[in-house]
Amino acid sequence: MSNLFKPTALLLLSILTFNSILFSGNENMNVFKIDSISEEIKLNKFWKYHPGDDTLWAAYYYDDSAWDTLQTTLNLAELPEDQFNGMGWFRLHIQIDSSLRNKTFALTIDQQGASEIYLNGELIASHGTLGNNDKEEKTFNPKYIPFLIQFHDTLDYILAIRYSNLKASENYRIYNKKDAGFTISLIIYKAALNQVTVIGSARNVFLAIFTVFISIAFLHLLLFLFYRRQKSNLYFFLFMLAVSSMWLIVLYTFTTSTEPGLTMKISFYLRLIMALSFPFLSIFIYSIFYPKFPKISWFVLGFIPLFILFILIHAPWTTKVVSALNLLILIDIIRNIIRAIRKKKSGAWIIGAGFILFIIFFIMAAIASLTASSDIIASPGSILAIVILSTFIPGLISIPVSMSIYLARDFARTNKNLEKQLVNVKILSAKTIEQEHEKQRILENQKEKLEVMVDERTKELALEKEKTEELLLNTLPLKVVNELKENGKSEPESFDNVTVYFSDIVGFTNISSTLDPKALIGALNEMFTVFDDIMVKNSCERIKTIGDAYLAVSGMPLKNNNHAENMVKAAIEIKNYLENRNNSSEVKWQARIGIHTGKVVGGIVGVRKYIYDVFGDTINTASRMESNSEPMRINVSETTYNILKGKYSFIERETINVKGKGDMKMFFLDA
Repeated sequence: MSNLFKPTALLLLSILTFNSILFSGNENMNVFKIDSISEEIKLNKFWKYHPGDDTLWAAYYYDDSAWDTLQTTLNLAELPEDQFNGMGWFRLHIQIDSSLRNKTFALTIDQQGASEIYLNGELIASHGTLGNNDKEEKTFNPKYIPFLIQFHDTLDYILAIRYSNLKASENYRIYNKKDAGFTISLIIYKAALNQVTVIGSARNVFLAIFTVFISIAFLHLLLFLFYRRQKSNLYFFLFMLAVSSMWLIVLYTFTTSTEPGLTMKISFYLRLIMALSFPFLSIFIYSIFYPKFPKISWFVLGFIPLFILFILIHAPWTTKVVSALNLLILIDIIRNIIRAIRKKKSGAWIIGAGFILFIIFFIMAAIASLTASSDIIASPGSILAIVILSTFIPGLISIPVSMSIYLARDFARTNKNLEKQLVNVKILSAKTIEQEHEKQRILENQKEKLEVMVDERTKELALEKEKTEELLLNTLPLKVVNELKENGKSEPESFDNVTVYFSDIVGFTNISSTLDPKALIGALNEMFTVFDDIMVKNSCERIKTIGDAYLAVSGMPLKNNNHAENMVKAAIEIKNYLENRNNSSEVKWQARIGIHTGKVVGGIVGVRKYIYDVFGDTINTASRMESNSEPMRINVSETTYNILKGKYSFIERETINVKGKGDMKMFFLDA
C-alpha cells in the first residue's frame, strides 16, 4: 500500500523534469568526465571512500588510489557492517571540458547526515555540524537548496566530502531507514532556482489538500462528540485521519530543507497511521449498513494491531503481508457495498456510488503502479506518477462527497418524520400548536438569513468569476478566450501576413551571475512589463518569454494591415526605453532585436494548462534576425524592409550566410 502512495510526491513536479544530460566516465581511470551540462548531472559514479577522519584527505594531491570505490547512498541493507561506522570521507576525481571554465553552476545535496564539501582542498559548503559523537553531531538536509560552484583555470578537480551520520545503524534498526548517505548533483544555477520555486508551489497545493482533508476529519469528530450514538462519524474521522497522514508525508517530501532525523521519525509514524486506512474504511462501512457489528467486523478490527506489529518489525515479507491483508479487506468492503445495494438499504446507493468510484480509481492506480518499476513511480517528474495521482485524488474526494450527500438525505428524512409528529401534536394540544408556530417563525427567520447568505455568496462568486476571466485574458489573446467561452475549444489558424519580433538581453549570463536572484527577476519583470505595455499600445501581441528572450507578433490573432509598421514602432519604443533606463541604472541592459514578416500558424498548446503559441519558419527567421543583430540595433529581414522602405530609413548590410537559410539580406533600422 505504501508503494501506491509514493506517486503523490509528483504533482507538480512534471514541471521539474530535466533535459537530457550529456556526460561520460572512464571507469579504468575512475575519473568523472563532464563534457557539457544541459540542465543537471548526477555525480553518482567513481566515488572513492575511506572510513575515519583526517583533514589531509581534502587535499588535491592526496593519493586515494588505495581507497575503496563505494556508492554515496550507503545502503545499509547491502553494505558490510564494518564498512561505514558513521564517519568517513568521499573523493571524486572530476575532469571538465574547457567550455565549462569560468561559468557559474550550483551543487545540490540530498543527505541524511552532516557534511563538509571541499573543491581542490578548499571548503565551499557546510551542511549541519560534524561531531565526534551523536550528541555533538547536528544533521541537516538542504535537499533542493543550491550553493554556487565555479570551475576556473584547471580542467581537473577533486570534490572531497567529509561526511558523518553517527546514528545511521540505530535509525536502520528502529525505523528501517536503509539509505544513510547522500546524493549530489551539478545543476545550472537558474534551473536550481526554478526548482526551488516549483517545489514551493507544489508544497502550497498539497498543504491546501491536507487542510481540506483534516478539516473534514475533525468535522466528523465534532459530529460524533455532539451525538455519540452516531458512531459512524467516529470511524469516518479515523479513516480521514489515516488518509490525511499521506498528504502530510507528501508535504515533508516537498520541503526544501529538513532535519533528517525528525523527518524520518515523523514519516515512519505517519506511514504507520496511513497503513490503517483500509481497516478503518471497512469498519465505517459496517457501521452504516449494519445495526450491530457482525462477527466478521471484529475480525477486521483484529487486523489493526497486526498491521502495526508487521510494520514495526521491519521483516522483508512485511509489505507483501500487509498488501495481502489490505486486498482481503478491500474485497470485504466491495462485498458489503454490493450487499447493501441489493437489499435496498436506505441510502446504500449514495454511499455505494461514492465508494465504487473510489475503488475504480484505486484499482486504476494499483494497475498503473504494478506495470512499472518502483523507481519510475517514485520519480517526482514521471508522467506515470502524475497519472496515478490524478486518478487517485478524485477517488478519495468521492468518499467525503458521498458521505455528505448521505447525511443531507438522512437529515431531510428526519425532518419529514418530524413534520408528521408535529401534526399529531397539534391534535393533542393547543399549547403545543402554539409552540410549533413559534418554531416555524424561527425557521422563517433562519430562512431569511440563509437567503441573505446565499445572495452574499452569489455576489462573491460573481466577483471570483470576474477575477478568473481577467486572469484568462492575461494568459490568452481575447479572440482565443472568446472562442473558448463560446465553443469550449479554439482551432489552430494560419495567418499569411504577420510580423514577428524577437529579442534577447546581451550578456545576460554574465549579468545573472553577478546580480542577486531576487534583483535579477525583479529587473526582468520590470522591463518585460514595460515591453508588454508597449506591445498593447501598438496593437501587438506578446506570445511568451523564454528566460531573457521576448517573442511578440503583430497581425494575429486579430488581422491588421499595418502589422509591420506597428511592430517597428514597438521595437523603437523598446529600444528608447532601454536607453533611458540605462541612464539611471548601474546595470546597462542592452537588447538585440530582430524582425521578420511572413506566414505564421497560431493556436492553443496543451490540455491541462492552456498556452497560446506560434509556429512556422517565420519564427525561426525572426530568431535568426535577432542573433545576427547588434546590441541596441533593430535588424529586419528583406521582406519587412520591402514593406516599410518608403516609411522608415534603413541601412543595408552585407549579405550574411545564415545557418539553415543560406545567404540573406538584412537591414538595420536607422532609428
